[in-house]
Amino acid sequence: MKLVMSAIALASLAACGGAGTDLSPQVPTLSQFETSVRSFGATADNIDSMTDTVPRNIPSTGTSTFSGPALLSVDGFTNSYAMTGDSRLTVNFANDDMSGGVTNFRGVDENGRGVNVGGQIAFTDGLVGSDETSGLFAVDFNGNLTAGSDRIALDGIAIGYFEGNRTSGSIRTRAIQAFSGTSGSFFADQGFRPSMTATMNGNSAVADFAFVGEN
Repeated sequence: MKLVMSAIALASLAACGGAGTDLSPQVPTLSQFETSVRSFGATADNIDSMTDTVPRNIPSTGTSTFSGPALLSVDGFTNSYAMTGDSRLTVNFANDDMSGGVTNFRGVDENGRGVNVGGQIAFTDGLVGSDETSGLFAVDFNGNLTAGSDRIALDGIAIGYFEGNRTSGSIRTRAIQAFSGTSGSFFADQGFRPSMTATMNGNSAVADFAFVGEN
């Protein structure tokens, strides 16, 4: 099962108004936030329309950077937030090294009010699948964010897919889509194994994280 069907549903829930190093954190209106969620959905839908990258088109050398939107929801039980951001993942296919992260977060609280979000998520380490897992990848991530007066910490592994097939060039995969969730998250409810822990102000929280990108 691909990410996008779940991610689009999550995006729709996040936009209902209910539930980088950021030098200039943005405080969006609900309308602006909903626009950013629709942008995520449109990009994800376009990538999901691509065919999976076939094994012969997964490079064994070279580097490629995939850029696109990200979506994060965090429920700390007393407060909850939905956020969008800008993701950038650089993959070195020769040694599985991965780097980048998510910056420029925009968020709303459970009442649909814009919140000041600071901090970033960093991508560190990774693994490109082979043999029976060809076409998949995994990347470690961690982040420390602030949303209003709440402190959010995330740590996990995002599981992703390579999408699209070019007919020429050394990097023939065109795009990626990836996700992660905590126990009790939307993704976990869809049957995916939890691969993230999250806290809000030091207490356990439920979170979903998804990002997509094109090179």
